[in-house]
Amino acid sequence: MPSRPALTTLTARSVGIINAIRNNASADYYNAVPAAENTTESIRAVGQAITAFQPRMNEFISALVNRIARVVVTSRMYQNPWAFAKKGVLEFGETIEEIFVDIANAVPFDPENAVAEVFKRNKPNVMTMFHAMNLQTEYPVTISQEQLRQAFLSLDGVTDLIARIVNSLYSAANYDEFIMMKYVIAQVALAGGLNNKAITAVSDAATASAAIIDIKAASTKFGFMSSDYTAAGNMNFVDSNSIYAITTADFDAVTDVDVLAKAFNIDRANWIGRHVSVDSFGFNEGELNRLDQLLADDPTYVAAMTTNSGHGISTTENNALKTITAIVMDEQWLQVYDVLNQFTEIYNPKGLYWNEFYHVWRIYSASPFVNALMFSSTANSVTSVTVSGPTTGSAGNRYQFTAAVVAGTFTNKGVTWSTNNANVTIGSDGLLNVPAGVTGNIVVTATSVMDTTKKGTKTIAIS
Repeated sequence: MPSRPALTTLTARSVGIINAIRNNASADYYNAVPAAENTTESIRAVGQAITAFQPRMNEFISALVNRIARVVVTSRMYQNPWAFAKKGVLEFGETIEEIFVDIANAVPFDPENAVAEVFKRNKPNVMTMFHAMNLQTEYPVTISQEQLRQAFLSLDGVTDLIARIVNSLYSAANYDEFIMMKYVIAQVALAGGLNNKAITAVSDAATASAAIIDIKAASTKFGFMSSDYTAAGNMNFVDSNSIYAITTADFDAVTDVDVLAKAFNIDRANWIGRHVSVDSFGFNEGELNRLDQLLADDPTYVAAMTTNSGHGISTTENNALKTITAIVMDEQWLQVYDVLNQFTEIYNPKGLYWNEFYHVWRIYSASPFVNALMFSSTANSVTSVTVSGPTTGSAGNRYQFTAAVVAGTFTNKGVTWSTNNANVTIGSDGLLNVPAGVTGNIVVTATSVMDTTKKGTKTIAIS
């Protein structure tokens, strides 16, 4: 199970840090470096003992970064505005298997059939989703010998050095984490995997008030068992205390906090803890450039970059994302895990500096089994459904059919399959199974899950 690192605040001054490193160091280091006292002269004496011998400098830098900076950086990652989405650090493995068991079926009580039915198997509807590690990033930082020497010139020199290291790494990793969380939302929304409620674009108090009515209705309905708000179509519900809302800065600017709190049936204090803001669900140019760096090894993203004016997200897609006003979700919807937070280092004797590399491996994903709903001024729409597949076949074989759905930006492009022959079955993947003995024309139909009036058909003649 993942564990969440405790929040760490660096309160110790240079003296405490230097002595903590000495107490856990090798025997050579411990004997050669005196204990630090709370005076500038003592700090300088310690610095002279450390910088006089290269192996001691290496040991000091290694302990400083790995035992202190790493802990501080990792714990601060859980202070970011969207920290609720982080489920913790995985101690082992690279993949999380999410298992959801749907509610059991109801069967009428019939004592007459008890003997015949008692040993009948009633298989539960078990669904699984694998969340795999999908981002490995490293952040380099250089520490020079001159920086190390300056750390021993004052009582706060070592803590200042740590602050420079930590702030550089934390700012970069935290910023990238935030962008990747937005990217998960974007990918799911653009693929039609996030239920979309069309609203009027929020521009003033009146349109904001109308949006709040829809948000309140959704937050209330979340408390009832339903399949309307899960991407997998399973039944689920969520308690109001487990609902989070992400709203845009523009929406927050024209919305009263107390009104929003009442919309979620919770008090103001709890609402503030369950509400996070975002500048926009779309990406600015700096964020797009950063995504291009982060996902440079992702084949799908790189392929999209070649057709989208240099970015993995097209201008059309980005403009659509900017029409999202709010997303209401179960706190378990976003699935973000730390797989690795580790420092590695190497000393360059030619340049007289240490190169530190902070490795950050993450799982960024979303659960299809829990409730989530977005509010956007882009309406759902399905234009057409076209079915492709063979036109002739023979009994006793299987045939693959596919459906192409022309739909709006955020519209679910899924279909349900059916045939006109009760003896011929077709799976959710479009694989048609024709039993032996079946002949004649079989009509295969794909019906849009978003708009059941939109259908596509294909006829296969079975001989």
